[in-house]
Amino acid sequence: MDKSTFRQIDRRLDDYERRIRVLESGRVVKIKTVHGQDKSQNSEELILAIVNKADDCDESDEIQGKVLDQKSMEGKILLCFYISHKYFNNSWLTTGNVEKITSGLGSKIDIGNISNKIRGELRKYLESGAVRKKGQPTPYRLNRKGMKRFEEIIYGKNK
Repeated sequence: MDKSTFRQIDRRLDDYERRIRVLESGRVVKIKTVHGQDKSQNSEELILAIVNKADDCDESDEIQGKVLDQKSMEGKILLCFYISHKYFNNSWLTTGNVEKITSGLGSKIDIGNISNKIRGELRKYLESGAVRKKGQPTPYRLNRKGMKRFEEIIYGKNK
């Protein structure tokens, strides 16, 4: 066995040990994307982590009463990006991710409605990771103005 093969095996073992320690401790960690790895698995883990975090974060009571129990789509869409921004290093989300998150939270919004709302009035609160193309998912994340807007929704005009 040559040295490069041995190094690869050693790195994999270190990675497995790190994963086991994280699982045993029960804490959420930032998900790293490895070149060539299937991103759908990481995306599904991120969606599940965001849904779980929305239920047990510091603002969960305000979120429940002022966002999820209301009819407004704006708050529900911004909630997904807010949790991503605050707890998951402002990860990029697509409209498909937002649909799955809202579905997991119990108030599903259709992809078409999310896309129309983002394209219309929520554009100023989000930054885009790519140029919008028909049929291609566009990644979005919350900007400073979006953080202020969502905090206005859950805390009122003056925080």
